[in-house]
Amino acid sequence: MSDLLSIYRRLIATSWALSMEYRAQGILWILTFFFPLIMMAVWLAVVREAGTVAGWDAPDFVSYYVAAAVVSHLTTAWILWDWDEEIRTGNLSTRLVKPMDPLHHYIASQIGWKIFMILVLVPPVAVAAWLLPSINYPLTIARVLAFILSLILGFAVAIAMSAMFAMIAFWSTQARNLYSLWIGVGQFLSGWIIPFELLPTAIRDVALWLPFRSTLGLPIEILMGRISTDEALLGLAVTTGWIIVFMIVYRQLWARGLRRYEAVGG
Repeated sequence: MSDLLSIYRRLIATSWALSMEYRAQGILWILTFFFPLIMMAVWLAVVREAGTVAGWDAPDFVSYYVAAAVVSHLTTAWILWDWDEEIRTGNLSTRLVKPMDPLHHYIASQIGWKIFMILVLVPPVAVAAWLLPSINYPLTIARVLAFILSLILGFAVAIAMSAMFAMIAFWSTQARNLYSLWIGVGQFLSGWIIPFELLPTAIRDVALWLPFRSTLGLPIEILMGRISTDEALLGLAVTTGWIIVFMIVYRQLWARGLRRYEAVGG
């Protein structure tokens, strides 16, 4: 374990150095994820025309989508694109000769970029929440700890989900397309376009047991204090369950994929 932690420290340090080297690219990446603020403007227009929506007023939507702009950066995982390319080009071979699962390299790389995102995004949002009455997060120590835990688990489920889909690249060139379709459905069910609480009841009852809410809606609901302790615990349990499922499937596909892998480049 100590050796693994030491390796992670070095890999994260490398990823951090890359994020500093390509910080302009990081800033552009941040700007492309401001879609939640566009949705905020849409919902604010609805509130102006129709009044509160199922108990949600203008400050609620502002608080929700400002948080979404941050949370989405901290839980998103894009390792499928890197892994898919390395499998197709044969560059994965260079990782296979190293004494550790390539997944650790991808996770550490993601963590380095997440640290960069935290330093860039969290301070201005914290200042805005302090200065603007329309942004309100009723924080307590327990709520902050639950929020941090939900972020970690949300990131973990995104990593596990992305890793599982990346294994399709051993058999097909459509791994990216299949994952994009999966995530496209997930964006609707996660609370990205419509806050989870406002989804139709039948859809919400199904989405409650799917992994998508874990990557966005659940952390925000905890942060805003819009769910009870029991509901938060259920959400975290569902998240943990999906992490286990995705990792089991990933390990099975990884073992089978390696048996048919042939390097054609790299």
